[in-house]
Amino acid sequence: MPSIEQYRKVKELTGCNIRVLNVKYLGPTDTKGARIKIIDRWFNQSVTMPYNYEYCTALQGAVHYLVARGWNVTGVNTTSSNNQSIVIIGNWDSSQQLRGEK
Repeated sequence: MPSIEQYRKVKELTGCNIRVLNVKYLGPTDTKGARIKIIDRWFNQSVTMPYNYEYCTALQGAVHYLVARGWNVTGVNTTSSNNQSIVIIGNWDSSQQLRGEK
């Protein structure tokens, strides 16, 4: 059972206005090159962009895309089981939305 101190630390980390975005690598097809898809499940929106080979991974490309547009990226994580990543966004407001292809 977690201690009160552990609970307080978790609450401190998650009590702020955070948001989690999923990042997927979309491999090339016969008609499209490799792409990166960022998905915001809370607002049911997504954006898909060409894979930028300047970055080593789809996660790095997604973080660059978000930071360049003023998003407050505070953390990232990758899961090996389904080849997806998450980006954790710190303080944000509802006017900050992903715009693009669903």
